[in-house]
Amino acid sequence: MHVSNRFALIQLILCGTFGVETDEIKTISVMTGDSVVLHTGVSEINREKQILWLFGPDNPDTLIAEIYKLSLSTFDSYKGLKDRLQMDQQTGSLTIRNITTSHSGFYTAQIMNAMTIFKKFCVIVYAPVSLPVIESSSLVSKCQKTVMCSAENGPGVSLSWYTGKERLNQTSSPDLNITLSLPLEIKERNNDVYHCVAANPVSNKTTQFIFQEHCPQYTDSSHFCGFTEAVIRLVISALMGVATFAMLFYDVRSGKKSTTAHKCPSEM
Repeated sequence: MHVSNRFALIQLILCGTFGVETDEIKTISVMTGDSVVLHTGVSEINREKQILWLFGPDNPDTLIAEIYKLSLSTFDSYKGLKDRLQMDQQTGSLTIRNITTSHSGFYTAQIMNAMTIFKKFCVIVYAPVSLPVIESSSLVSKCQKTVMCSAENGPGVSLSWYTGKERLNQTSSPDLNITLSLPLEIKERNNDVYHCVAANPVSNKTTQFIFQEHCPQYTDSSHFCGFTEAVIRLVISALMGVATFAMLFYDVRSGKKSTTAHKCPSEM
């Protein structure tokens, strides 16, 4: 019997004759290039048991593999998926090797014997995240730095700043055409180690930032001052200048008076 006709007949039989047991959808996250195994939960297949594997990006409506009377078959029905499929002879579990993002979607195993059991899977394939890039820029005050971290966006990608295990802030965006950027404001001199982390459900990458290493000109506390301290120093310098000028002026006036008092009397 032709595959499509046999599949249609099986569907008709399923709807009219056998009882049906359906599991909840199991979500599996996997990275591109990895392998994923979809388990049927069957311990051993006999000649009377038949398993169909179906796939679809939005709805599992395309037959991709089958085991029938202990004979295994895979079908070249979707974007090169056939060459990546392997079925377990004993359990009917399906392995997808070297998976790509185009193979994300819904997979269903129809396990038929005295009754039909449906095993449903939602497989989400993620690309690995990019390494975050950090750029820093000085603000008005030497004690204050804005550090910008950027990474490529993608499905499920988030960008976060951490110090130790504490997450300081985080961003993400559904717009996959933009680059994720996240600023971190460091307001005072410290020896903390900051980490910018790009992550999705299957991978993460981290770039480290240490203020003292990136800003060595500010490591000396005598050169590391805030705006308030700088203003205070400026005022003190101005006051000292005024005081010095006053002292010099006083000395000059005092010198003139002393000369007049001791001037020799003119000859008569």
